[in-house]
Amino acid sequence: MPRNPLDSPLEHQQSLDDMRRKYRAERDKRLSVDRSDLLDLEGELAHYLDDPYLQAAARRPIRDDVDAVVVGAGFGGLLSGAYLRKAGVNRIRLIDRAGGVGGVWYWNRYPGAMCDVESYIYLPLLEEFGYIPSDKYALGADIRAHAEMIARRYRLDTDALLQTSVTGARWDEVLRRWEVSTDRGDVISTQFLVLANGALSKLKLPDLPGLETFQGHAFHTSRWDYSYTGGDARGDLTGLRDQVVGVVGTGASAVQCVPPLGRSAKHLYVFQRTPSTVAVRANRPTDPEWAQSLEPGWQYRRMVNFTTLVTGGHDDEDLVSDGWTDVYRDVLMSPKFAGLSPAEAAKAIEVADLAKMEGVRARVEQIVRDPATADALKPYYRYLCKRPAFHDEFLDAFNYPNVTLVDTQGKGLERVYEHGVVANGVKFDLDGLIFATGFEFGTLYTHRIGFDLVGRDGLKLSDKWSPGMVSLHGVTTHGFPNLLVLPGPGSQSSISVNLVHALWENAAHIGYIVRRTLEEGHRTFEVTEAAENEWVQTLLASVRDISAYLADCTPGRRNNEGRPADRSRQNVDYGKGPIAFYKLLREWRDEGSLAGITFGDLTRAKRTFARNIAPPASVGPYVKRRTGPHVKRGFRLAGKRCILCPHVRLLFGIGMPWQVVLTSAMSNARRLST
Repeated sequence: MPRNPLDSPLEHQQSLDDMRRKYRAERDKRLSVDRSDLLDLEGELAHYLDDPYLQAAARRPIRDDVDAVVVGAGFGGLLSGAYLRKAGVNRIRLIDRAGGVGGVWYWNRYPGAMCDVESYIYLPLLEEFGYIPSDKYALGADIRAHAEMIARRYRLDTDALLQTSVTGARWDEVLRRWEVSTDRGDVISTQFLVLANGALSKLKLPDLPGLETFQGHAFHTSRWDYSYTGGDARGDLTGLRDQVVGVVGTGASAVQCVPPLGRSAKHLYVFQRTPSTVAVRANRPTDPEWAQSLEPGWQYRRMVNFTTLVTGGHDDEDLVSDGWTDVYRDVLMSPKFAGLSPAEAAKAIEVADLAKMEGVRARVEQIVRDPATADALKPYYRYLCKRPAFHDEFLDAFNYPNVTLVDTQGKGLERVYEHGVVANGVKFDLDGLIFATGFEFGTLYTHRIGFDLVGRDGLKLSDKWSPGMVSLHGVTTHGFPNLLVLPGPGSQSSISVNLVHALWENAAHIGYIVRRTLEEGHRTFEVTEAAENEWVQTLLASVRDISAYLADCTPGRRNNEGRPADRSRQNVDYGKGPIAFYKLLREWRDEGSLAGITFGDLTRAKRTFARNIAPPASVGPYVKRRTGPHVKRGFRLAGKRCILCPHVRLLFGIGMPWQVVLTSAMSNARRLST
């Protein structure tokens, strides 16, 4: 058993010095490899984006006007939609590339897919729905089913445009509305535009020479091809019994899919760049007695308790008590740190981190029987340099006789050829190649979401945010009226391990801004330039300088592949932590003046009409007819869709007199009939 460096204080410095040298050597191996290039999945690589779960359904382009468009149907989009409903918003168009709701959980259907955050705090609105998950950690299918339940409860599926990608959005200064275009030829006019694309929305592949030449089956874990592997999310991948398969990566997705692959494939090669920390998960069924004992408000209290503990805060009780809270309690919050100076505390934390990592490495040694494989799976970096993993079967999979770890010493694969891959100068013939390489993270926002926005005076969001993000609370930005952005990591908000907590808090904030805009009879809202600049300064003043820590970390998404200085200083989270940030948002709302926000000029009567008049679901198109009782008006109701209804609703909604509306409608009817 490796010795705990905390057992002998006199040896702390020697242990630290030795391990620092080891950590730097491992980091430097990976710094020598350039992984900054982003691979555009176009042409011969476009098939990696195809939806394997649902065939695309043909439909006609839609021209419509609605109250709100929400881009993204993950938990961020669903919670935003729910709070928009609560704010009184009537017509909401949810738009997502996927064939269903759930966001990353629509796509992540690989065998073993499960959330590593406790289900009781990860799945939102449990109390409202009266639902308790069956296990402490929910399977991907259960998470997806919960997302579908939210969509149905708030009628977000009714007008959803799925299998549809937004290609652009432009602010119309005359109509004071956003015009959203899609890859299906749709044009949607909307009063409010909410971007909830998600932090994990664009899959990432390594930029490997020859990738397009591989002749076997190749896919990303977020596009799992069960027609090739057989089986389902629980395993039993019968299609792989005679197949040699390679998995690229050993991060969160690989940790979960490697065990079922190892049980099924003829042979499995796991190609590793950097080992993950893999601790005990200890999933278990929900205790019915515990579920019955829960009191009102339990979920939010539990959520706040967890977020407090995993961001260095103090709480007398650990309600979740899992691997996450153990990590932060042992590394950041030990009672031994009380009363220490900042320098002493920093050293004590480093010693505690070393002890924690020694425990992680000891677990590898205890489970993996082959010494060389065990050594390659031991991670050498500070614990929080990479997102920790928790799994009870991953390490044991390397004891299977048909599973081989290929440690690339931080270099990754060299190239792909027709029948396999090259790593460490050796060819590996493969029938199947699976990329467990995650999603884009920290790239330019508009690149990550796949489209640009054009705001007031032709200003592009990509141009405005290229030097660094500028916003108020990470939610809204000057020059883009009625635009609301659900923040992600490093986007002037604050998040933690449980991303859904952040999404929930920010969705409530978005709903409040929209509700106040409508209640007070305004047509538009917009943050002032002064307010967003002040928020940037508040952020910069709150941020702790951890650049030295990040620079010492092994390359990964947290430190921008070893180049933390290349990121804008403005693309940060609120430095005082999530709980303090959510308190700041509540205080801003409670104060009531919407400080930093200016409003447009829609009267209450017009606002009420625009909000409360909903188009009947079965209204069909108005077309010109030459005989019958409506000859003088020139219209009749027929077919499936009202071509002019959106136009008429839009003009009434922005306050046009009825005479102008009628004249415009007649003119458009004559144009349509010719």
